[in-house]
Amino acid sequence: MQLYPLKLVTVVGESLIMEDIAERGIELGATGYTMSEVIGHGSRSARNVGATAGGPKTLKVEFVVPTEMATQILQDISHEYFEHYAIIAWLSDVSVMRGQQYAHKSDG
Repeated sequence: MQLYPLKLVTVVGESLIMEDIAERGIELGATGYTMSEVIGHGSRSARNVGATAGGPKTLKVEFVVPTEMATQILQDISHEYFEHYAIIAWLSDVSVMRGQQYAHKSDG
C-alpha cells in the first residue's frame, strides 16, 4: 500500500457562493471536489438550524490537492470572499491512497 502526502482544503460558507468556489478550485488545477450540506454553530451564530427546504443553506466544499495548489486556492478564496460572506477555510495534511491522480509536477 502506498500513501501520498497531500493537502485537504476545506471551505464552509453560504450556499450562494459555494458553487463558484468549487469552480475556482477546478480552474486553479484541482482535479475535483466534494460538496455537502452542513449544520453548525460558530462566531456568526447557528447555521442551517431550522432551514426550510428552499431556504439558505451552509455548504462545505473540499479539495484534495498538492501543497502549492492548496495555497493558491486558499489565497484566492480569502481575497475574493472573506470580506463579504460568512465563510471559513482550513488546511489539513492528508495521506491518500491512489494519490498519484492528485499529484502534480511540483509535488510529484
